[in-house]
Amino acid sequence: MGAGLAMAAVACKSAPARTSSPVAHPRQSSAPASPAAPLPAFAAQPATRLGETSGIAVVALGAPQFSALPRDQRLVAWYASQAGAVGDAVAAEQGYRRNLPVIRLLRGILSRPQVVPAPLLARIRGFARVVYLDHGLHDAETGRKHVPGFSAAELRIAALGATAAGADLGLGGARLEYALRALEGPLFDSRVDAQRTVHGADLTASAVNFYEGVTLRDLQGFTEQAPLHSRLVKQGTTVAEQIYRLPAAADALERVLPSSAPPQRAVFEPLSAFFRSGDPAQFDAAARAWTDAFGLVDALAGFFDRSADPRGRKALFGAMVGIADPERTEALEHLQLRNSGEALFLLSANGALRPLQTYALTLDGKSAALADPQLVPELLRCAPALRFAQLALRELSREPADALPALDEALADANASALVDATPEILPDPACRVLWPQFVATGWLASTAAAPETERLEDDRQRAVQLQLWWFTGKGAVIERHAGGRRSLSVPDGARFRVAAQELVTLLNEVRTSNDAARWRELIDRHGSQVDPRWHTEAGARLAGVPRRVAVLPPRLEAVLDSGGKVVDAQATAVQDLDEQILRDWAAY
Repeated sequence: MGAGLAMAAVACKSAPARTSSPVAHPRQSSAPASPAAPLPAFAAQPATRLGETSGIAVVALGAPQFSALPRDQRLVAWYASQAGAVGDAVAAEQGYRRNLPVIRLLRGILSRPQVVPAPLLARIRGFARVVYLDHGLHDAETGRKHVPGFSAAELRIAALGATAAGADLGLGGARLEYALRALEGPLFDSRVDAQRTVHGADLTASAVNFYEGVTLRDLQGFTEQAPLHSRLVKQGTTVAEQIYRLPAAADALERVLPSSAPPQRAVFEPLSAFFRSGDPAQFDAAARAWTDAFGLVDALAGFFDRSADPRGRKALFGAMVGIADPERTEALEHLQLRNSGEALFLLSANGALRPLQTYALTLDGKSAALADPQLVPELLRCAPALRFAQLALRELSREPADALPALDEALADANASALVDATPEILPDPACRVLWPQFVATGWLASTAAAPETERLEDDRQRAVQLQLWWFTGKGAVIERHAGGRRSLSVPDGARFRVAAQELVTLLNEVRTSNDAARWRELIDRHGSQVDPRWHTEAGARLAGVPRRVAVLPPRLEAVLDSGGKVVDAQATAVQDLDEQILRDWAAY
């Protein structure tokens, strides 16, 4: 099945900070919507659906634009992707201390498929796909731990067979029986390290590997030298900070310098120094240079995603490389928001960014399956443009990362809804702009279907969605509608929706600027930590058979060597086989 990307990624470049989020002033007009205007005909990055595993649709991107790049820029992309690949294993280890042993064990078994009984091999392969797509044992959306569909005894059979056939299970000299026993609880007991991140509890309740033996009390008065890219470990009575350094990533970036344009060099030189030294000032210099580096190939790597840290301070490694998409970038340039931005065709993604999840990807019918039936045809027509506008407005209005969990996500969403009417240049079709509130509400229901029904929500994105559902329904801006035996969320008055969005922006900015953690905790605990079980059940039933999320695989960049083995060029090919790609990516772990 073919699919299209409205936009593979948006690279947001921070402009000088404003004191508050931009304020939208909706246009006061009661005139009927104008007839549908032609939607922008942006070229799509080719994409092919490889299949589905455990409710995740896997989509592989192509990059026909890559061959048209100058050779030096193809080399820039290649070496930048190699630097990012170094951090893949780091991100997996950050997510959970047992991720790497499990990945190495699965990799070793799958490298000798001929020795594993076919029914068992299928279950092990299916579990490996989920671990790969979630970058570890915990679900990327809900944070809940996956439990395999095979037993410890069956895993032992497969591991013994693979070992006898010469497979490397990554044991580092440890006895196989001992290694398997050590993994029994983490792998097969759903109660052991059940949740990657647990908010409102001590650090030991979270499975994420930012802390070892450390409690919140231990950190009172403790000063971190590198808050984003370090790990805190308690040694006796002392807390030690272990700073991540990636010399192999630094080496790859140094090799890219001869091929780099001056703006790219200004990013790669301090970024290389950062990975070698761990000095935060070097990363800050690279980030500042990246703000101004618009070119044919864009790349950045570092520690960005703080959503997994219950304290909201430490970040997972991530890296991306992309080719400039001039058509969509021109559309973004019309927006005068907090951040500037560029649109990219994705070439490479690593760490917490691999695989990307639903970055402006449109799969027919998912949103419309929950929409007001009367609006379904127009929603389907406008969906790609609405997704593009939503991503652009969210990211280009986003404030700097905040330490209050989920607040950044909720504020970015509210900003987008408050701004959409005041920024027709990003969504020029007035009929599609009218549908914005319904599009947003439909997305909330899709998120509700994917959330755990009875457990407390821990994912920042899901908590931000539930907070908005409470806010907009409480304001009467979104109401429940019944038609044909089904319920949907309806927006009776677009102006009321916009006012509610602006009021939410004001509230969230008040909490953010005051850094009122107690007030935010009360808001998110009361209104963003649980889903409505009725909506969860109904939305889940209506989305039965529809993937709960999409995992986007970037193209595979490969080096072209001369007769002496020197890298002289690079080429990009779309991933054809998920299982083969898993073993390729895991080979360096």
